[in-house]
Amino acid sequence: MNLTESEEGQPEQQQAFISFYLSMPQKSSTTFRFFDRNDFYTLHGSDAVFVAKEFFKSMSVVKYYCSGSRKLETVSLSKLNFESFVRDLLLVHHYRVELYKSQTGSRNSSSWVLDSKASPGNLSQMEGLLFGNMELAEARGVISIKLSTESGVIVVGIAFCDTILRKLIITDFSDNDHFSNLQAVLVHLSPRECLLMKDSSPQQTQLRSVIERSGISITDCKSADFACKDIAQDLQRLLKFKSGETAHSVLPNEVDNKQSAGALASVIKYLELLTDETNFGQYHLLTFDLTQYVRLDGAAVRALGILPSINDGIKSHSLLGLLNKCRTSPGQRLLGQWIKQPLINIHKIEERLNIVEAFVNDTELRQMLYEDHLRKIPDLQRLARKLQQKKATLQDCYKIYLFLNHLPAIRNQLESQKGQCMVVFRELYCCPFKDFEEDFMKFKEMVETTLDMSLVENGEFLVRPDFDQDLKELYDQMNELEEEIQKTLSKAAKDLGLEADKTLKLESNTQLGYYFRVTRKEEKALRNRKDFFTIDTKQNGVRFHNSLLRQLNEKYVAIRLEYEKQQKTVVDMIMDIAAGYSEPLLQMSDVIAHLDVLVAFSVSAVSAPVPYVRPKLLPKGSGIISLKQARHPCMELQENVSFIPNDINFEQGKSIFHIITGPNMSGKSTYIRSVALNILMAQIGCFVPSEEALVSVVDAIFARVGAEDRQLKGVSTFMAEMLETSSILKSVTSDSVVIIDELGRGTSTYDGFGLAWAVSEHIATKVGCYCLFATHFHELTALSQEVQGVNNLQVSALTSDDTLTMLYKVIPGVCDQSFGIQVAALAHFPYHVIEFAKTKVKEFEIFNTDSSEMKDKEDMEPHLKKQKILKEADEIMSNFVKAVQKTCGSSNCLSDFEKLKNEVRENNNIVIKKIISSEQY
Repeated sequence: MNLTESEEGQPEQQQAFISFYLSMPQKSSTTFRFFDRNDFYTLHGSDAVFVAKEFFKSMSVVKYYCSGSRKLETVSLSKLNFESFVRDLLLVHHYRVELYKSQTGSRNSSSWVLDSKASPGNLSQMEGLLFGNMELAEARGVISIKLSTESGVIVVGIAFCDTILRKLIITDFSDNDHFSNLQAVLVHLSPRECLLMKDSSPQQTQLRSVIERSGISITDCKSADFACKDIAQDLQRLLKFKSGETAHSVLPNEVDNKQSAGALASVIKYLELLTDETNFGQYHLLTFDLTQYVRLDGAAVRALGILPSINDGIKSHSLLGLLNKCRTSPGQRLLGQWIKQPLINIHKIEERLNIVEAFVNDTELRQMLYEDHLRKIPDLQRLARKLQQKKATLQDCYKIYLFLNHLPAIRNQLESQKGQCMVVFRELYCCPFKDFEEDFMKFKEMVETTLDMSLVENGEFLVRPDFDQDLKELYDQMNELEEEIQKTLSKAAKDLGLEADKTLKLESNTQLGYYFRVTRKEEKALRNRKDFFTIDTKQNGVRFHNSLLRQLNEKYVAIRLEYEKQQKTVVDMIMDIAAGYSEPLLQMSDVIAHLDVLVAFSVSAVSAPVPYVRPKLLPKGSGIISLKQARHPCMELQENVSFIPNDINFEQGKSIFHIITGPNMSGKSTYIRSVALNILMAQIGCFVPSEEALVSVVDAIFARVGAEDRQLKGVSTFMAEMLETSSILKSVTSDSVVIIDELGRGTSTYDGFGLAWAVSEHIATKVGCYCLFATHFHELTALSQEVQGVNNLQVSALTSDDTLTMLYKVIPGVCDQSFGIQVAALAHFPYHVIEFAKTKVKEFEIFNTDSSEMKDKEDMEPHLKKQKILKEADEIMSNFVKAVQKTCGSSNCLSDFEKLKNEVRENNNIVIKKIISSEQY
């Protein structure tokens, strides 16, 4: 990133700025303050040091403002670098930004005021500055949460605001102490910022921990901000009501006496929605129903790779990146929403699948929409917002005009289709398209009568001169002056002895108007000519004029300014009319986005290495999930990899819980993830990477796969694992899918195994949901002998002569080895380390070699035998040591010692026997 050198300025100006900066209110470390100095921007103090160290990796970019002994660190950014840098702060690192401007225009003045601010969830004030020339692929929003406890039950009220889509979403629901329902809501809505009440209660502390683990920025608000006494009046001004509706007819059912009312009040205040009149009558109030969607918590989203990682530059490594074949920005935003909100309603899922199947089967229709039509459609959501805010330009109106001209071709293409989808196409797309064309007929006529189409090809968007009488008169005067100015070129060329349009040129720009120019080689023709006046000398020549050109140019510039003023009046009038079209344009954007996503699903289905298939859906509760030759949609795209597909069969009462064992690196994690992703893809209405798929609709997908250290947040690997597992156990139902990978690794072997057994038994006996449990606790496979519905699967591998070959094929049965040492050899561990590991393994095989001596303990549960023997051996040795200590110093200590040894030998404990057999006394 290139820097613009900071200008030191005058000492008194620096002193004034330093005094002002040091007097500013204290800010958090996650807020950056920028100062607009007209042609560049600056950061100061800790902000400047942070940027220099973390982003530029060099303190050499830091300059100093000085005032006596006081020094203020300063880093400068050019305008271009400022925009990209602030986007990175807001969208990637989730910091907050404040932009200050000088009231007097002086660069180092002390008269600075806050001009605009932005946070990860609220970009509205800087939207035009940061995204004026680019499209924002995902929506951003702010969520507010308010808690209460009613009869010992936690009640959560939330309010979510999307300022781009003009939506207010509220809901109230009960939750457990892990906030499992809230975690699902956070996944579905994906806010970037959360407003919380300042409170140090245990409940609020737990809530804050959940928000932080979800990667959402937290903004603390006063408790008074959550007061909802004026919420009805506020919504009366903000909401767009349908014909015949009033605030009193819709508000009582939505927000009266609910926690969400207080949360909504805090959102409205934080976003300052009531201070901008362009917001009035523009928002829609919606209620979020969690029961409509498959529940996903943050752990499942991370484990399944549903969303792209910030650090992963390869988009196809996530499900969203894989399926994102969308050609429009609204389509991309809708796809992100659908992936986080899989449907439960089987009829809505089938409707999506029917449309995708139609596109898959009709290659010509799919390619025409994907390659030609959809890519020509602009971001209608942003255009609608600009129209509504009256910030649109003639160029924006022209973009809508082009879309209107292109829309009939899309409609005709869809209307020409035959078959079962014809009715769906007509209802979802063709009829809305036709209504839209009729609604915008006058808009189209307005653009044609006002915009000068002859200039559009040159990138100029101006009002036609003949549209307005005053504009026409000024335009004619400008043309007459231009003709007279053109005549001055010939006269000046004759006076100077130069050739017009060759050695002497007549040029113009917005700053100077018209002027003459000669090359520096021909500059001698101007010497000693008092009737010509030099403007400046540059590398490309000398610019000058004479008295006549100067007089004509002054008249021309004055008329041009008047023309521009009059044209702005006409443009403002056009924009006032265009603002009335913002709502239907936003509705059309939703229709286009819906079409775009389903076309993207069809393109993904046919472009996969092995084409996806349509899943067959069964109603929720059917208890059957069967995937034949299922694949992981992202893993199969890896280069030089031939993916091995596998089957999975769930059937309530027969095989509902599968325990998967196998060597390290054999593909257990990939297998269980692929199953969950196939189910998720089916319920968003997408084809799936299998040969055949029969899926009963599920209500939730939970995952306990891997565990990331969160020590900076005070959460260890094992604690994170326990929190996720506890949340699953409190939320899971018989219609849920649970995938668990290596539960219990982060503690002792016996504690980990005990937890794994207890969790498995609880899910298999008490819950009865679809579950895949991958483990290296091979003793866990004994659960299949005790609980009906538990089934053992293994990922096969071949071993010979200390070599290990992974087959990645899942077959029935149990793998009784993890082959960890063989995998370590594949990782090129040093030879002596491998050999020492083998030696230690043989020492620990004590329990396997002496299994015959454990027959007297057959009444014990298999998973407790080893722990019992170890505990027994520990007690024997402890008593032996205490007894020896008591005999020390006595006259018969040697005989007493031998007696104690014999007593120890008489214990039928295999650990003690091994120790005694190897002793040398």
